[in-house]
Amino acid sequence: MTEEERESSKDSLCVVAAEALFILLPFVVIGIVLWHKGDLARFPYMPEWAIAAAILVGLALVRFTTGLFQAGAEIRALAWERVMLVFSGVIIFALVPSLLVLALVLVSSAVSLYLALGQVALFVMGLALFLALGWSGQFFLGQGKANHAGPGFELINRARAAGD
Repeated sequence: MTEEERESSKDSLCVVAAEALFILLPFVVIGIVLWHKGDLARFPYMPEWAIAAAILVGLALVRFTTGLFQAGAEIRALAWERVMLVFSGVIIFALVPSLLVLALVLVSSAVSLYLALGQVALFVMGLALFLALGWSGQFFLGQGKANHAGPGFELINRARAAGD
């Protein structure tokens, strides 16, 4: 990996980590409010964990897909069969369980400890997936934009500008 690619990789991680911090912000606020009320034990039982887990998994897939499509022509060595395996695994083992746990939490009159811990674990897994796949997608997105701005695309960029 060249020095420029390493720097781009660090920048990509910073972008995704900044978004992850804003995802965590409501949980920090809710935690502080519950702590102030003396009801912090209720924190893991909130359905927001499962909602956020499902959203994180979806955002991870979208960011990764966007990056791959943006840089698709430049990533010739990418095995699309493996990408589809990753997508299928993420949907089956992260997205579906998050939505299933959310449904169970919403219909339960009293949320069990197992459901509470399960949804927090799914949230942590969703956050990890968002950071990993989001970082990769953001990196690919940056590479694709850099490649499309290079000299090889100068004629295409001029034609687009002339057409606008």
